[in-house]
Amino acid sequence: MAFRSGIYYSAAMIPRLAADEHLPALYQDFLNEVGASGFLGEIHTDYATRLVTATDNSVYQIVPLGVLYPRDEGDICRVLRLASHDRFRQIKLSPRGGGTGTNGQSLCDGIILDVSRHFRDVLEVNLDEGWVRVQPGVILDQLNAHLAPHGVFFAPNLSPSNRATIGGMINTDACGKGSRIYGKTSEHILELRSVLLDGSVLATAPLSAEELAEVCTEDSLGGRIYREVRDVVDANSTLIERELPRIKRFLTGYDLAHVRTPDGRFDLSRVIAGSEGTLVVLTEAKVRLTAIPKKKKLVAIRYPEFDAALRAANRLVQRDPGAIETVDDTIVGLAREDVIWHSIAHLVEAEGEPPAAAINLVEFESDDPDIVDAKVEALVSLLEVEKGLPNKASGYAIASTKEDIAALWALRKKGVGLLGNAKGERRPVPFVEDTAVPPENLADYIKEFRAILDRRGLRYGMFGHVDVGCLHVRPALNLRDPADEKLLRGISDEVVALVKKHGGVLWGEHGRGYRSEYTPTFFGQELYAELRRVKGVFDPHNQLNPGKLATPAKSNDKLVSVDAMKRGAYDRQIPDRVREKFAESIHCNGNGACFDWNPDSVMCPSSKVTGERIHSPKGRAGILREWLRLVTEQGHDVGAGPNSDQPPLEVFRGRADQAGDFSHQVYDAMNGCLACKACATQCPVKVDIPHMRSEFLEHYHGRYRRPLKDYFVAALEVVIRFLAIWPRLSNFLMRLRPSAWFLKQVVGIVDTPTISVRTLRAGLASRGALDFDLKSVSSLPSEEKSRVVLIAQDAFTTYYEPEVALATYDLLKKIGKIPVFLPFRQNGKALHVKGFLGWFRKVARRNADFYAAVSALGVPIVGIEPAVTLTYRDEYPKALGELDFRVKLLQEYLAEEKEALKPFFREGTKRGYRLFGHCTERTYEPQSQQLWRSVFAQAGLDLSLESTGCCGMCGVFGHEAEHYEESRGVFEMSWKKHLPPGVSERGSTLATGHSCRSQVKRFEGFVPQHPAAALLEHLNSL
Repeated sequence: MAFRSGIYYSAAMIPRLAADEHLPALYQDFLNEVGASGFLGEIHTDYATRLVTATDNSVYQIVPLGVLYPRDEGDICRVLRLASHDRFRQIKLSPRGGGTGTNGQSLCDGIILDVSRHFRDVLEVNLDEGWVRVQPGVILDQLNAHLAPHGVFFAPNLSPSNRATIGGMINTDACGKGSRIYGKTSEHILELRSVLLDGSVLATAPLSAEELAEVCTEDSLGGRIYREVRDVVDANSTLIERELPRIKRFLTGYDLAHVRTPDGRFDLSRVIAGSEGTLVVLTEAKVRLTAIPKKKKLVAIRYPEFDAALRAANRLVQRDPGAIETVDDTIVGLAREDVIWHSIAHLVEAEGEPPAAAINLVEFESDDPDIVDAKVEALVSLLEVEKGLPNKASGYAIASTKEDIAALWALRKKGVGLLGNAKGERRPVPFVEDTAVPPENLADYIKEFRAILDRRGLRYGMFGHVDVGCLHVRPALNLRDPADEKLLRGISDEVVALVKKHGGVLWGEHGRGYRSEYTPTFFGQELYAELRRVKGVFDPHNQLNPGKLATPAKSNDKLVSVDAMKRGAYDRQIPDRVREKFAESIHCNGNGACFDWNPDSVMCPSSKVTGERIHSPKGRAGILREWLRLVTEQGHDVGAGPNSDQPPLEVFRGRADQAGDFSHQVYDAMNGCLACKACATQCPVKVDIPHMRSEFLEHYHGRYRRPLKDYFVAALEVVIRFLAIWPRLSNFLMRLRPSAWFLKQVVGIVDTPTISVRTLRAGLASRGALDFDLKSVSSLPSEEKSRVVLIAQDAFTTYYEPEVALATYDLLKKIGKIPVFLPFRQNGKALHVKGFLGWFRKVARRNADFYAAVSALGVPIVGIEPAVTLTYRDEYPKALGELDFRVKLLQEYLAEEKEALKPFFREGTKRGYRLFGHCTERTYEPQSQQLWRSVFAQAGLDLSLESTGCCGMCGVFGHEAEHYEESRGVFEMSWKKHLPPGVSERGSTLATGHSCRSQVKRFEGFVPQHPAAALLEHLNSL
């Protein structure tokens, strides 16, 4: 294994593949020849990888026969050249980028060509001429982060911008917020470089009449393509003008209407843009850059009725904003239950106002602040005049700070994912969600659209781009129910007729995919026949993403249909109680928020460092869903528990790889999870992989022997108490070479931390600390009792870092509290991580009873180590149900006591600190870091909050020998880049998690302070 640009990847596979039972002989031969051709990338035929690429953000599931990850353009040439041979003309290939399509655009039952892994370089930036040249796997946010220091950006703005690839944007001709001004992706393309089906490379750019005439004389596939497209465009100009709608969100795919540019040139790139991989495989794109506006303001306008928000759009457009976006009350309601709410609540609701049924987000931007201010003032004046009138706005808020603007747009971007977290079995799904009509028709169109859904008694969510007449409507269906699957077809047919009636199109920005059957409806049979000519010259045997957009002329092939195989058809084979137990896996809607490219975002470290979608929450959820289906097929009821009296599971030969049991592939995917818990809150659907992994491991190890390291980890909280009796002896024995060898080679554990020689018990004794006794605390005088703080011990700060526990004690003592440590109790976090759920439930039950009795004293209980403290809030309730106690994070308690701290914190030397938060703490309690900042501010100290991903240690993960390299890779992706290079700055570096401090010590050679220690140091200096 090796690292490149922070991505973990495997070497190219050997040329010959072992026989694989699931592969038809033709595909087996093809992949073997690909391997023997000098292909440098990876070839995968394992079931897990194929499952991950079988879904996107649509309702469909089409399992491919193999997945290729080409490393360079030469690899793509080799694959397509081979596919064009006569004996391989039945081979189907589909290019794939970010996998964010909502209509199955890149799904294929043949072979997937995934460019998202290796084609991720920004090749050249030319600021003088205003363009950038990129590979198709570059992520939109990645590109704009690269360009931002130069004051420019790539203008098309998509909701999934943190995972959507430029190649995918080109292939669907994508657009999003701000398209009224900036247009679609195709309007920013200068040149494309693609590979044709015969393996030749085609470069396209606008050509003059003379250049076009010259290229049309070439005796090559490229020359034939230019001749055919020229003839189609010129012979059908009148038909094209008459049939195609003239709206901002013009028809995507084979865009014949814009091949001839306004200045008379011929641009074949306009045909390729929006072609969804049915014509070529992109390898490079040269796109236009746009200057970043220097000033922005965003007005969030609240409406009592959704219709009022839609009808306001035409008046708002007259104010010339950069964008107008709408979200409905369904999304706002779901946001209330999401981590995003704390950042937007003050902008989307107001005291004394009715709850907003819709919100229009109106953004103004310009290089001139005065222009922005004037437009906002004019809009506000209009809103004040209309305030209180029927069908008008009920209120508004102006967002002018970067934080508030970003928060509101995050709400809009997250809306798609939030809809997937709606309650109940019926959840909003995409299939008619990007219709576009002339903006002046939008309100009437949506009224009729809603009638279609209301007539069927369906709930739905709405959001979108009202300034260009494109509104996303997601009806709530349960596609595991065959009746609801039939509704999808009926609604689709009705909406097609409705949108046609209002002069619009069915696919305003998300491409056609499995809606391609409606292509003739919008183009007309005569023009559709011309599209088939275009497809035929590029791909005469229908091998590239077949069935999408158009079939080749002279072929009898059919277009794909909305009735294609859906995820729900697989999921309905899983029993109800199993689906309920693993609901988060079942309800993962594929929105792909876990594919976030940014190394400084917390989700998902294993996916980022490996470059493998198998190791993403979406990938793991999909693999687990299929495992549940397969074990059900074998007559095993997972819902009955692992130890129930059931027949043993059979191996799934022919369904997985040559190793036999697909369970092993599921285990490999789950075993790579760090259990950082970011997905449990950051995923809009709250796909909690660590919890589901624990459930899976319990079943898996009911059949297969556990590795020794699992028992080592599980028993540590019990054994550590005995090792700590003689810490010097224990450390000496652990450091002996045979011990180190045994731990690494036999147990599989590395870098075990040293037990502290200075014990917590001795430190407390030297301070005359009180021992906890339930009766003595309850009998304290009320004044004293009000100052008591009970501290829950954890293995990390008790046995490895007692100095942190003692600093917490001293800090609380200094500010007038009476800190009392509770007896050390096994928390069980490691048991849960490793799937010892029966053992974990027993530990949790005992602890819950103890803490409930302690909580009855009415005295606050505080935890120091966030991962352990939050186990009481997360894993315990899932195992036991509602609890009668709450253990507070230390900063939560200090923030509550902030006013009481004033007498103890006097202004001293102003000093700044940098806080690196524990990933579980930051995601599960999103205000936790801000609470530390508020406490430090009360102390007269500056605290900056570092935005980082996971440190890579994450409890036991970084100590497992098999994950050592990945752990280091995760650390180097984010934390290493943010840590101070100089020794003098290290004293100002703070970290809340023991794992994080251990990881920094391991790879950087110093230990960050705990925030409590920094506060205590400041107090002592006064």
